[in-house]
Amino acid sequence: MHFLTRASPRILLHDRFEGSRELGAGKMALVPYEEAAGIGLQKFHKPLATFSFANRTIQIRQDWRQLGVAAVVWDAAVVLSTYLEMGAVELRGCSAVELGAGTGLVGIVAALLGAHVTITDRKVALEFLKSNVQTNLPPHIQPKAVVKELTWGQNLGSFSPGEFDLILGADIIYLEETFTDLLQTLEHLCSDHSVILLACRIRYERDNNFLAMLERQFTVSKVHYDPGKDVHIYKAQKQNQREDL
Repeated sequence: MHFLTRASPRILLHDRFEGSRELGAGKMALVPYEEAAGIGLQKFHKPLATFSFANRTIQIRQDWRQLGVAAVVWDAAVVLSTYLEMGAVELRGCSAVELGAGTGLVGIVAALLGAHVTITDRKVALEFLKSNVQTNLPPHIQPKAVVKELTWGQNLGSFSPGEFDLILGADIIYLEETFTDLLQTLEHLCSDHSVILLACRIRYERDNNFLAMLERQFTVSKVHYDPGKDVHIYKAQKQNQREDL
């Protein structure tokens, strides 16, 4: 759910769907050629997506037409949120960051479960992201969630090296030109005890290529698979560390 380009004058977004449209500068929408291109797309056009996590009803605002892939809830975010709710990692008092947060669902759930969370995406998505965070976190939990700009491989100086115990990412590894910057970002944010959890659907060979790149710098294992949504969760830690969070 990370935005797909850096500073290119024209944008072609095509990786998640067959049909796409080239857009002028400043436009971030992904619009299929066929407005009703399959039942699978209908959920993305709904203004609200409703979930139940951490004994709360969470209503996530979606804005497909204006922000495209960054402003809808993908299955990987739901699966990763469910995995966190299962107690797979200890979140109370944990310092966490969500990368390419999009709608913010994963970060919101992590905060509700007790983590101190920095929820990140590119600058153009931040106001939308903040609105979802503020709507879904009660006042006493809101101080535990900070929305902050992070463009992979660029403004890393805004984050202390090894700042976080837990790095979360849902459906963020699908665009090959971002892989090097994403790896640099993970390396910067991780300490020796940090745990990375990445939820993704393996769509293309390049997705496996990213996992191979990740394994050169981190110890990687698959810790969960949801067959209904075809989503995998991978855990990664720096190679000299194998202990659980």
